[in-house]
Amino acid sequence: MSAAVAPAPVRAAVLGGDVSRSRSPDIHQAAFRALGIDGRYEARSVTARGFRGLVRSLARDGYRYVNVTIPHKNAAAAMATSRSAAVRASGAANTLIFGGRGRARGALEIRAENTDGPGLLAALRDLGAEAAGATAVVVGAGGAAAGAVEALSAAGANVRVVARRPAVGRAMKARLPARRRARISVVAWNEAALAGALAGAHILVSAVPAAAWHSAEAQAGLDAIEPSTAVLEMAYGAETPLARAVRGRARRYADGLGMLVHQAAVAIALAIGQKPPLPPLFRSVKV
Repeated sequence: MSAAVAPAPVRAAVLGGDVSRSRSPDIHQAAFRALGIDGRYEARSVTARGFRGLVRSLARDGYRYVNVTIPHKNAAAAMATSRSAAVRASGAANTLIFGGRGRARGALEIRAENTDGPGLLAALRDLGAEAAGATAVVVGAGGAAAGAVEALSAAGANVRVVARRPAVGRAMKARLPARRRARISVVAWNEAALAGALAGAHILVSAVPAAAWHSAEAQAGLDAIEPSTAVLEMAYGAETPLARAVRGRARRYADGLGMLVHQAAVAIALAIGQKPPLPPLFRSVKV
């Protein structure tokens, strides 16, 4: 009887403009250990010009999946050969899963998923905030914001988008099903607009780089935040300007590590067919 052949190691990576401080390798390696999988997870910084070539190279080299972060989420969605409903609605992908080669000229099969939405909703629940029926403010109009708006609107929230590029925000809204668009508004980011959006809001989601909150107009606009508003910032690391600004103004704040853990668990389940237990993943980032 021939000996059983051991499964090939799982190879995966996170790709972004600068992922030198990403915690994704810690989370995914913890997941592999918890599941008893032989796996290696890397962080690869890449420019917009080099992104598509790197994705194709990793797929050809046998990588199982890659996670995608700023600023490549829209490019990831665009280059996929198949897209989940969330990706089609948001125009952004944070996970690319590689299959075999397609029948047409040996093309690589790349499946795009967006697990930011489930990760965001789970992280909000950790804060004691439910999206259904809530008024949620999303600051930003990039790929991360698109995933947030898609998930929040699908969960039944009324969404106010505050964006420095309102035209991009309106395009983001236009991709969503018509029945959701009536519950989404888009305004330009300035002090008055931010203050107006925050009035009566239950949830604030920051989908912009941490440094964006340095501006005087952003700080002044936060004066309108309610003490009961749950604040979730996708950025993480050292204490951010937003974290400092909402201290004493809002009772509930979390950075993006919890969301990162939740979305990673969903991505791993989609890519390898097994969902890892959450406690080891949270311990890996000491959330």
